Amino acid sequence: MKRLVSLLVLLVFSLSMGVSISSAQHMHGGMGMGSSSMKMDTREVLVEGIKVTFQIMANGEHQKMLKDMKMKEEIEPGTTHNITVTLKDEKSQKEIGDAQVTMKVVDPKGKDQIKAMKYEGMMKSYDAYFNLPETGKYQVMVLVKNGDQKIPAGIYYDVK
Repeated sequence: MKRLVSLLVLLVFSLSMGVSISSAQHMHGGMGMGSSSMKMDTREVLVEGIKVTFQIMANGEHQKMLKDMKMKEEIEPGTTHNITVTLKDEKSQKEIGDAQVTMKVVDPKGKDQIKAMKYEGMMKSYDAYFNLPETGKYQVMVLVKNGDQKIPAGIYYDVK
């Protein structure tokens, strides 16, 4: 039943918010990395005045990006992808850095992974590592708790 409710919430938001998809080379958290930019799948959803941006990158690419930025971070063992979320108030264009963000990733067979995302102040984003080992369509959802506001948002991500 929970999966059905999650799927319905995602479907409603996807249809009503017009999920914009852009598969291009983007900078992680808006930070420049000189002449070397990494491939990242970026998608945005607007929910209740909050722009939620999902950025998904394979761990190999993420590790290269971290090295280029001279950042040291251990990639979580047993994972294949880093997923980053940025939150921005649509009216003020101000980044939201004090929310609680929980992510749920459901694989093509229906198995889920749920993690609290940690805030990275330098990147102005929330991130976590997930295991997306097989090809197919994954459901990626977040629940953002910002003060009294609870905002669900989600996208689909294809692993090819």
